[in-house]
Amino acid sequence: MKKLRHASILFLTAAILFVTACQDDDQEFITEEEQQEEMMEEMQEQMEPATTSFTITISNVVNYLNAIVFNTPNNTTDPGPIVDADNFYEVNFKAVPGTRLSFSFMSVISNDWFFAPSGEGISLFENGMPVTGDVTGQVYLWDSGAEEEDPATATSEPDGATTGEPDDDNTVRVVEMDVTSKIGVYLSYGEESRYFTLRIENRRGTDAETDPIVLSPGLVVLHAQDNPLFTQGEPDRGLGLAKIAVQGNPGDLFGWLTETGETGAPLRMSSSFTVLSPGIVYAFSEESDPVFSQGEAAVAGSGIEDIAEDGNNGVMFDYITDQLQLPAAKSNETMPVGPGGSLTFDLEVPEGYKLGFNTMFVFSNDWFLSYNDMGYSLFNEDGSPRSGAEATEKTYLYDAGTEADQPVGFGEDQAPFQSSPNTGAADDNTSIRRVMEINDVQFGKGLIASPAGVVGMNDPRGGYNVVRITVTPN
Repeated sequence: MKKLRHASILFLTAAILFVTACQDDDQEFITEEEQQEEMMEEMQEQMEPATTSFTITISNVVNYLNAIVFNTPNNTTDPGPIVDADNFYEVNFKAVPGTRLSFSFMSVISNDWFFAPSGEGISLFENGMPVTGDVTGQVYLWDSGAEEEDPATATSEPDGATTGEPDDDNTVRVVEMDVTSKIGVYLSYGEESRYFTLRIENRRGTDAETDPIVLSPGLVVLHAQDNPLFTQGEPDRGLGLAKIAVQGNPGDLFGWLTETGETGAPLRMSSSFTVLSPGIVYAFSEESDPVFSQGEAAVAGSGIEDIAEDGNNGVMFDYITDQLQLPAAKSNETMPVGPGGSLTFDLEVPEGYKLGFNTMFVFSNDWFLSYNDMGYSLFNEDGSPRSGAEATEKTYLYDAGTEADQPVGFGEDQAPFQSSPNTGAADDNTSIRRVMEINDVQFGKGLIASPAGVVGMNDPRGGYNVVRITVTPN
């Protein structure tokens, strides 16, 4: 009996040891498996390229649309000031809805005072209809902050243009908000010609017993954004406004506004008033942009036609993400953006990739904005992400070759005016190509040539001045 009990104890002990050993073996096996899985995950992570999140901003920078000097009173054929009451300057110009009017001319019997609207300018259209009539109530008398007021050194006195003392307050500020006793400002509009006429009238002249008024030659500026010539409460920008206010000479400011770049295209003046459609950005590693190629027809199903004719970015997004399997993002904004507005995007990009983008030049039949075939490199040679507005470089205006062109902003088959999407005659030239000249019928500036079709602001070559692109790594 003792022997049996002893044998049973030995058997039980052996069983416990066996089970314990098996458990130890299982534990060691599970640990190795987990270690292998962790190693595989690490290897996969090492094989996958690092990514960077970027915020891309495409800004509609259309602003200056025309600049016109006025210098000849109605009662003479020679340039000069308006001395007598009831005489006036007149300026004729074209404009489209969305345009604002600003101007500047000197109140000559002063050191540095000038007449101008507020920073917003005068809206030329309300509810699509031209504004006409007396708009004097929107014009103020301003101090440019250039000289102290001193009758002995006013411009109307000998050497007054050069002998004034610097102003202790160098900011541009309002002198009088009600100038209706001094000047009259009127707008009229010709329905057939589409021309506005601006009349600026001297209501007092030098024969007035008090507060005589003399008006200098000046400058009209058509613009789309606020504060085209100055910002209230800030110093003069040094671009020529002070020369109008002190000497009645608009030449410097006109020259700055109309300056041209290396190719003879405008440096600051925008070719056209337009809005930009909801857009798309994408990233690629190929040498050339896989979405389109200059000189070739748009690839069927690529979305080029959809976005260039109707501002529809959905087809292109699906093409890039599904067929090309590349990173892409639609704009956060789902409606077109006008001057001063921006399209924003959030895009996750593998290291070494380049940026492509596309948005419609809406007041056209089939024009779009994009980079050249090479795209824009989002990373430096050392792998660090790039940032800033250098991404504006090499942005161009393209004709998609899918629809015949009509005058910018006046085509019945253009997206804002067409009866339904995808209407309009086919283009005889189906290749995607740069838009190298624009005939400005909106503002009457005539033919604007940009041999490279440049749309980026601040390009030394000059161009159409429509867009600025900023990249910000997050």
